[in-house]
Amino acid sequence: MNMLFRLCGTMRPTNEPDLPQPCILAVFHDELAPLCSHYRHRGFTSIASQNHFGYSIAQSMEKIGFEVALGSPSRGGQDAFFQLLRAARKGRTVAFTVDGSRGPRHEMKAGAMTLARKTKTPLVLMRAEYRGWRLESTWDKFKIPYPFARLTIHTERFYWEDYPEDADVEAMTKDAEQRLLALLPDDYQGAQRH
Repeated sequence: MNMLFRLCGTMRPTNEPDLPQPCILAVFHDELAPLCSHYRHRGFTSIASQNHFGYSIAQSMEKIGFEVALGSPSRGGQDAFFQLLRAARKGRTVAFTVDGSRGPRHEMKAGAMTLARKTKTPLVLMRAEYRGWRLESTWDKFKIPYPFARLTIHTERFYWEDYPEDADVEAMTKDAEQRLLALLPDDYQGAQRH
């Protein structure tokens, strides 16, 4: 993982989105590494799976300045969510991989939406555009950047505040998913169309 973050550190950003501070960042799992590298040492909080691979990711992320909550739907998920809740309430920006640690790929789950509404924090949809290799053996077809690749970050604020208080969270999440997908065409050749 350290090698991956070093590789991401060679990327050349083409823009710097103006993010509300704090906010909840909704990102896809396969694009996480370049975004973590870009936002290193900014006091953000994120989540990693509570397994051997997750611990490795967490250690690497902590070295570049992230606070990491450990958990997944099958292990420690509720504890991790409460850690993220506390972080957001303390004014920290939280980066949330919305398709989770197991997928399905590019299908947004309700965690980021729930966290944004509970903490009354802006929700920002974020995608990373860069050239790289796809790891076909991974569930998310994780994308490793080419050395010195250009990184363009696409964002859109999702105004959950515009929905009524009793709005269905799943329906709101599906709306946010469609907007997140629309930010950037999927360059994975085997991607299914939504």
